[in-house]
Amino acid sequence: MDIKSSREGDRLSVWLSGDFCAECVPATEAFFNGNLAGVKNLKVDFGGVSRLTKEGLMLLLSVRKKLAGAAMSLVNVGAELYERLEEQGIATLMGVRRRAE
Repeated sequence: MDIKSSREGDRLSVWLSGDFCAECVPATEAFFNGNLAGVKNLKVDFGGVSRLTKEGLMLLLSVRKKLAGAAMSLVNVGAELYERLEEQGIATLMGVRRRAE
């Protein structure tokens, strides 16, 4: 998993690429824990994510909880992953937007 980010005030944009799986959760969790202070709007770009496992999904839900009332969105989500997130009710919880294909 490769993580890149940009912060402007209370807005954090994150670009992920690779597999979002159990092996990468500790490093990804450390990244989020070190960068969420003061964030009111988090945008996570999934354009480069090839796979999301349940462990990665659990981390996203944990991040969402830590943000409390702040906005969180997942963008550039592939069709198959979008359908999974929609079926589980997560698409509305995080403001998930599909990739233009």
